[in-house]
Amino acid sequence: MGGKWSNWSGGVSCKPRQILSPQNEIELAASIRNAEGPVRAPGSGHSFTPLCASDGAMVVLNAFRGLKATSREQGLATIFAATPLWAIGPALHAHGLALRNMGDIDRQTLAGVVATGTHGTGQTLGSLSSDVAGFRLILASGDVLNCTPSENAEIFLGGRVAVGILGVMTEISMALRPRYRLIEDNFLLAPEELFRRLDDLVSTNRHFEFFWFPHADVAVCKTLNETDKPAPAPRSAEFMRRRGERVGGEARVFAGINEILPTLPVLLKPAHGLFSRLMPNAASARWSHEIFPTARPVRFNEMEYAVPLARGADCIREIVAEIRHRKINTGFPLEFRTVAEDDIWLSPFYRRESATIAVHQYYKVDTSRLFDACEAIFRRYEGRPHWGKRHTRSREELTALYPAFERFRSLRRELDPGGKFLNPYLRSIFE
Repeated sequence: MGGKWSNWSGGVSCKPRQILSPQNEIELAASIRNAEGPVRAPGSGHSFTPLCASDGAMVVLNAFRGLKATSREQGLATIFAATPLWAIGPALHAHGLALRNMGDIDRQTLAGVVATGTHGTGQTLGSLSSDVAGFRLILASGDVLNCTPSENAEIFLGGRVAVGILGVMTEISMALRPRYRLIEDNFLLAPEELFRRLDDLVSTNRHFEFFWFPHADVAVCKTLNETDKPAPAPRSAEFMRRRGERVGGEARVFAGINEILPTLPVLLKPAHGLFSRLMPNAASARWSHEIFPTARPVRFNEMEYAVPLARGADCIREIVAEIRHRKINTGFPLEFRTVAEDDIWLSPFYRRESATIAVHQYYKVDTSRLFDACEAIFRRYEGRPHWGKRHTRSREELTALYPAFERFRSLRRELDPGGKFLNPYLRSIFE
């Protein structure tokens, strides 16, 4: 049976001929083997590119959720691939464990963040994909592979960021650490002082990031550091689920202003100043999985690039200057984070310590003017795009940006010679 599907922002939609809901790995393998392509498994739909669009078969993996096994001694857990991040933290906490890092949204599934190289911030911390210790993969043929550094090692190297085109992950083993608490601090800095202190802020905090509304005269800085201070009792998974979907008063105000900004650009500067001063919160200590994510109920579309860390400050300053010069209308801030290098073939952080710069636009507003201006600058800074976020880079450009790109394409052809997992968008890049 077919149906309709759209991603979280509503910017991508499709009408698959088949929607498949396998209940176990045997059914999933048979479904993939017998389905007409393209076969896509969309997770929670938090990618802004058409990674998951399909007019063929769409696989719903709701049966593949939860913890399969944990080992506190080894610092490992095997987690079913469709488990949402908001459920992983509470489940690991009960076993005395935690993810090493998280991003600032917890709506995605584990397989989704791994497939796209999603990350948090911290100069010594990699993306979530870099903490993958192994995974099970169902190929287009229906064969099932275990992939670790010692078993199917080539697929392990290439498959930790693979946008779902090598196969469908059913379970993922993650390297973990003992559960821990973090204390958050937020403060405002004028851009001149921020960039004067940036290297020190990045190197002396476990996590540092800043948000800069481009028409504001201050940036909102955020640090997270480990603490021994007591934290409230951990919240339930159900609480974490509801928290990410609750639309409070501030979110309604933010959405309302974004509704009118396109027709009242005179409000841009005062709105950006207001938003900047509303963002900071008082310092607080909480368990890591509760303090990393922030509720993001106001929908948007997003572009994000990773640039060499040493060039990150110049890049974001040039972007802000361009937005101001061209009077580009946006109600969202730029977000600046840092990520450690890794060895994953399609990772934006492959052998390169990086700064990431994210650009957002309200979901009802055309993105082209803002995103085109920013992408032109990212190109000049050797930017590598986040796979789940808007970009227009061609196969030839991506080959130049990613040293192992052709190696990955060769592996894809070997595992899926018929291109069952390629929709038209992915075919244009990876075939």
